[in-house]
Amino acid sequence: MMRTRVVAVMVGLVAVIAVSAPASSTDQTLPIPEPGFTVISYASTGGAPTSLAFGKDTREGERDKRLYVTDLVGGTVLVIDDLGGLGDDPEVFAEGFRSPLGVVAAKDGSLYVSDAEGSRDGPFGFRPYGRVWRVIDKDRDGIADRKYVVLKDLPNGRHNTNGMAFGPDGMLYVTNGNSTDDGVEGGESEVVPWSGSLIRIDPKLRRTSLADLPRKKTLVATGWRNVYDVAFSPIDRSLAFVPHNGVDDARKGSTAENPIDPNLEDSDDLLFVTDINDRRRDDFGFPSCLHNVAEKGSLKPYNNPNPDVIDKFGRCPIKRTPRPVSSFGLHTSSDGLAFQKTRAWGRDYRNDLFVAEWGNLFGPPAGHDIVRVQFDRTGRRVKSQTVFLELDVPLDVTFDRSGAMYIADFSGPIYKVDKI
Repeated sequence: MMRTRVVAVMVGLVAVIAVSAPASSTDQTLPIPEPGFTVISYASTGGAPTSLAFGKDTREGERDKRLYVTDLVGGTVLVIDDLGGLGDDPEVFAEGFRSPLGVVAAKDGSLYVSDAEGSRDGPFGFRPYGRVWRVIDKDRDGIADRKYVVLKDLPNGRHNTNGMAFGPDGMLYVTNGNSTDDGVEGGESEVVPWSGSLIRIDPKLRRTSLADLPRKKTLVATGWRNVYDVAFSPIDRSLAFVPHNGVDDARKGSTAENPIDPNLEDSDDLLFVTDINDRRRDDFGFPSCLHNVAEKGSLKPYNNPNPDVIDKFGRCPIKRTPRPVSSFGLHTSSDGLAFQKTRAWGRDYRNDLFVAEWGNLFGPPAGHDIVRVQFDRTGRRVKSQTVFLELDVPLDVTFDRSGAMYIADFSGPIYKVDKI
């Protein structure tokens, strides 16, 4: 059983998804399973939106008044202004990106954009590399007029440099996907510990290579496959939550037409948490460790069934590997995420985490949802996990200051969800 991971094959699937998009998405009102909410099509990008962030209106200086959207098709950052609760037609705020997958806004009005380069020679060999740009509207006319690379040389491969967030310490946290499918197959070689990692950088950096940064201060956590985003808990700001996309084909020689063991060849999409202040660099075990809750019945990891992975990386250190806090199941492609931090939806929804599941395009249906995750009082343990909204191929989610939810669907539209 083969599944399609969003970052690995996104460019090739743009045309496919555009065909399947709603014919009149700008007029569509979508029902959701939970009563008391309304969903509208806020704006139509005409492209393939990958990430969302509210930021300062550089023309007027007002905080969090503009919605910034990375668009993979155009290689641009779009900006959408709110008109009476409905988004205006998007404008190009910045352009010239190759594969923009993440955007986050700084307090000063500048944006940080994650991007990818083609294959080239670099400090980790000949391979694709990721980078992070800073984008500035220096003349304050509402359109960016300057950009420069903050960080370069992030090792990519099958997956890319993805979502970002500012931490409580003012540092920029960046998720970097791993290079292969299962550790050895399906991409360039893994670069330990930077493949499948969460890194922390000073946003004031300029054209700095990852290879030149001190590992002890830069590496927050590693041992993941494709990590797409990061969000900090409003209950305990030291807790960073990261979704991980599991393995497509972990058994050597296994194909969609000739599976060796369909229960073990793939592994779950998972939700992890790491504490940025505990002075420990968590290693969550990939590629040696995999998870398949349907098969194993728990979140306890097991050894990757590909013997070549174990030969190269060693056996899974099951006893000392930190557990994920939840599983999203197989093939869901769980990607962008955000917390509802306001009281706008009432006490029951405050501090809940919402995760965009891009889904599986081939094989049994999976994902294509916005999932609601509820925590206990500590903010560490998951109490419940339910489908909040069914969509096409949602890739990212964010909230504005009033508490309204915005969703980037890769088929083109931006949806807005609010409580009635």
